[in-house]
Amino acid sequence: MLDFLRKRKRSWVVIFLLLLVIVVFVLFYGGRSLNEQAADEAMQINGETISRREFLLHFQRVIEQQRELFKGALTEQLIRDLKLKNRVLEELIQRRLLLQETRRLELEATEEELSEAIARMPEFQVNGQFSKNRYLQVMRQSRIAPGQFEAERSEQIAIQKLYDLVQDALEVTEEEVRDQYRVREERVNFSFIRLAPGDFVGQVKLTEEEIKNYYERNKDTLKAPLKVQVEYVSYPFDQFGSQLKVSDKEIEEAYNLRRAKFFEPRSLKLRHILVRTPPGRDLKQKESAQQRAEAALQEARAGKDFASLAKKYSEDASASQGGDLGWVKPGQLFPAIEQALAGLKKGGVTGVVESPAGYHILKIEEMREEKTTGLKEATPELLRALRAEAGKAKAAQAAETDRQKVASGADLAAIARERKLTLEVTPYFSTDDVPHGLSEVEALERAPFSLAVRELSPPIEAAVSYVLLRVKDRKESALLPLEAARPTIEKRLKQTKALELAKQKAQAVLEQLKKDRDIHKAAKEQNVQVNETGWFLRSDSDMPKIGRLQDAKPEDIALSRHQPVADRLYAQKEAVYILAFKGSQGADMELFAKQKGRIMEQALTDKRRKALARLLDNLKAKAKIDIQPSFLEEG
Repeated sequence: MLDFLRKRKRSWVVIFLLLLVIVVFVLFYGGRSLNEQAADEAMQINGETISRREFLLHFQRVIEQQRELFKGALTEQLIRDLKLKNRVLEELIQRRLLLQETRRLELEATEEELSEAIARMPEFQVNGQFSKNRYLQVMRQSRIAPGQFEAERSEQIAIQKLYDLVQDALEVTEEEVRDQYRVREERVNFSFIRLAPGDFVGQVKLTEEEIKNYYERNKDTLKAPLKVQVEYVSYPFDQFGSQLKVSDKEIEEAYNLRRAKFFEPRSLKLRHILVRTPPGRDLKQKESAQQRAEAALQEARAGKDFASLAKKYSEDASASQGGDLGWVKPGQLFPAIEQALAGLKKGGVTGVVESPAGYHILKIEEMREEKTTGLKEATPELLRALRAEAGKAKAAQAAETDRQKVASGADLAAIARERKLTLEVTPYFSTDDVPHGLSEVEALERAPFSLAVRELSPPIEAAVSYVLLRVKDRKESALLPLEAARPTIEKRLKQTKALELAKQKAQAVLEQLKKDRDIHKAAKEQNVQVNETGWFLRSDSDMPKIGRLQDAKPEDIALSRHQPVADRLYAQKEAVYILAFKGSQGADMELFAKQKGRIMEQALTDKRRKALARLLDNLKAKAKIDIQPSFLEEG
């Protein structure tokens, strides 16, 4: 329930990351001409432009947030695996479509709503209260105009109003939720036969004619990759920042700017009783829920153990733990609940508080008073942060200075020696085997393949340094001779033919199974092995011992006592499956009765989420979205 009570809040870290993003902007885009800026288009959405700069700003924010999350372990491969570029593209498209819809429906934030939203943000508060000076200080430090920031917040409020408009009218009935639960929570066990290409590779025979024909038809896929050899110099942030002197005044200014980071607000350890009200407008049910909450409150105020009362009355997930919500800070609860807690001391119990979920009663178990880490205690952390920031800026400046010197004819190796840096020289490599030192970030990994021989890159930001690199030599992609390509051709052909043999065998087993209606008998006659998955939920995405199928989810496989044999084969990339029904266990309807309130709330949440997804799908389906091909090709 704590997730339900808590509101989203913005991490102070994001504010300071913006400064880093802006530095990147200035370094790489500050000198561009107006013509270049006009051409700086990533995509158009219903005639409105999103620029490469806007994309880069959002992409860098996401990268920095992920670096913070992964604590320095964010590799280029992980960035690719997370599909961060696609994620940012999708977020930008969705946001623009939603904003266009808010304008169509004339949904906008009032000045009062905007002021309240900004005042609630912890990074603009001092001692738990909004500070205009603090707000303006953060804006100046982040180089964001207050008007720009407030416009973005207004847009977000308008989008939330659109969400509320879509969601508020939605309801769920007990009957529909019960039916969904019955299907979702049914457990099943399947028998299966797995046939893999590897089992048939030994039966595959290839002719020389097949190999030659494949070579002629697939020359585009049988090329030696482009390979490059590069030399590069790294400018480590810590090397440029570790010896920097930081004055007491600078430390004090940084402390004042980041005071919110060193402030620990008053927090409460709470227990909680929730008597839920069902979705809809049934006044009798609502009145009954309120009466139960009042009864629980009377017992609590009479001195009965609150944890026991929570187990008796509460319909929240925390009930089994005696209603324990753990430690809660200001801003994490709905305003009405925070107001009810205000002024209470340790052991205090609120009255009955109403929310969209139902009726709440809370007890303060323990209290921690607010605490501010003093300047003296915070100094070591501030020194590290200031030196890291200054070192990064100085490394960027040094790399750009050296780039200009090399462009004017200076020797890169000599410049590196002067700075006591190392000029690294790589062996030849392709996109599949980029050396470790160049594979930290996408821009660094791609750069060697986009440069001409002897061309020097701009400073590229890596995880802990800036990098200048230059291509020493290139070996262009070329068609492999037949003999060099032969192992690849043979492997591909054998895999393809073996998979076809596996499918043929599987089809024969399936036909036998349809005739016998007994998977063990069919397997014995076809000399294959039967396994069973073990119990799993039909709503699971993967099946035990099988995993995820390419062409179906478990809930789509209509196996039951009445239809014990699958009517077709199911496939993965590396295997073919024949499935048969083994057994089923019905959903626990007693558990449904006990947790009906929570299950119905989750069903309503899911229904609302799907409604928002449909809204976005509909907006995208009707939209004219043009993404520049060159932008897509950039990675």
